[in-house]
Amino acid sequence: RAGVRHVFGIVSIHNMPIVDALARTAGIDFVTARHEQGAAHMADGYARATGGLGVALGSTGPGATNMVTGLYEAAYSSSRLLVVTGQAETAFYGKGKGYVHEAENQKPMLETVARTVASPRHVHEVGPMLAGVVGSILSGRPQPGAIEVPIDLQYATTTTTAPCLAVPEPVAPDPAALADAAARIAGARRRVILAGGGIATHAAREALTGFAEAIDAPVITTLNGKGGIDPDHPLHLGPVLMHPPLRAVVNEADLLIAVGTRFQAGTGGAKIRIELPPMVHIDVDPRSVGLNFPPVAGVVGDAELALRELLEAGLGPGDAQFRESLRSRAAETRALYRRRIGPDHARVLDSFAKHLGRDAIFVRDSTIPGYNWGNGLLPIDHPRGYLFPTSGAIGPGLPLGLGAAVATRRKTLVMHGDGGLMFHVGELATAAQYGIPVVVVVFNDGGYGVLRGLQARRFDGRFHGTELHTPDFVQLAESMGVPGLHARDAAEFDARLDTAMSLDGPVLIELDAHNLEPIEGVVRAPGRHA
Repeated sequence: RAGVRHVFGIVSIHNMPIVDALARTAGIDFVTARHEQGAAHMADGYARATGGLGVALGSTGPGATNMVTGLYEAAYSSSRLLVVTGQAETAFYGKGKGYVHEAENQKPMLETVARTVASPRHVHEVGPMLAGVVGSILSGRPQPGAIEVPIDLQYATTTTTAPCLAVPEPVAPDPAALADAAARIAGARRRVILAGGGIATHAAREALTGFAEAIDAPVITTLNGKGGIDPDHPLHLGPVLMHPPLRAVVNEADLLIAVGTRFQAGTGGAKIRIELPPMVHIDVDPRSVGLNFPPVAGVVGDAELALRELLEAGLGPGDAQFRESLRSRAAETRALYRRRIGPDHARVLDSFAKHLGRDAIFVRDSTIPGYNWGNGLLPIDHPRGYLFPTSGAIGPGLPLGLGAAVATRRKTLVMHGDGGLMFHVGELATAAQYGIPVVVVVFNDGGYGVLRGLQARRFDGRFHGTELHTPDFVQLAESMGVPGLHARDAAEFDARLDTAMSLDGPVLIELDAHNLEPIEGVVRAPGRHA
């Protein structure tokens, strides 16, 4: 009833009745992962790609602890993830008698990373509690939730019918707050829009585009907001707020209209502080409005609804000269960063870009290419088209991509470093088992490249713990049933990617990053040469 078509997980003695029930349920397929953390990340990717509910199933105890990282990432990324775990029999729960997989503090543990956690004690409570958790996940700013179901309740029989699931309505903005925001916008001339992950649907993108055109204001996006406006639209500036030379011009604005963003790290919030002009802040989460920067007007409500209401306010266009100044500086910023990454990475970027048509999905892990050109230069043409570990975690890229590909059945590009891929390399077997259409590109530089660079700058050039022995990824992939291709350089990578995109099912490409001209300022591994 919640629109779920796939569940990701690992079968256990503490969830077998649920797995059996899924097998007897038409329209829901169970995808067996190789690790519960991978299953949670897959369900997260599934939720992000669709905007719907992603479900991960695990055992009590070790299975549940393994899924905590996935819940943490989903919470950071505002993702609709439901984790279902088993639990010890109700007669033993909380007694501390050493029951197998006993985890009497599992509920408070899950509550540290989930908005709502349910723990039924009677069979008639299971359905209503599950519906309550799902309703919470779907309300307001998306946040994950969890339910633990004792094994004796899973085996129990009941005449209770499934509860009605009421999908919450979008949060309507307060008319008085909207009127205040409209007055602030009307009184400004040098306006700029900042669009975040709240612009996550095609309808919201349409509303944003119409609003931006009506007031003739350029649009900067956050990373989660990539795809919120057509990258070829003349008002699109891209995710360039934090980068000079654009930042100085943004500070000359007399109004910033921030929509659907909480200004988390990387967008100017938290530890990273920047100066901002006066701001109208629109967000569905009341805790986010003014959290990092105080606005002159705050609107709590759904981004699409708020933008459509503001569009009806008949606000006129702003300062055309200021708009053109922003566009010029944004183009200058992109050109500066393209020069900085060098010709080889620019060619790899272009190879990816030519395969990113409408509705394509690109997933990146926490990698040097992701930070240096995936974020700012890679064109994304639709909402939910750019997924990454928002928390900055290393490793979720592959399972996030698998979940997105299962959800859409479209070829999904996944960009990984060699260190990050090893976190969930076993999920290549999942990709092979289900024929999941992903192309996994591994930039192999023999270590944790991002951390290596930090060590070089902060510890007098000393490296420790960042150099890794890596396998032959082509052979490793093929041993799991995934075709593997090797690219020695950027030119060969272009041909390999063309081949991979033409094949059905999963494919892995290993790109020897040692043979790419380094990005400006990026530290190479000691003793390695192109």
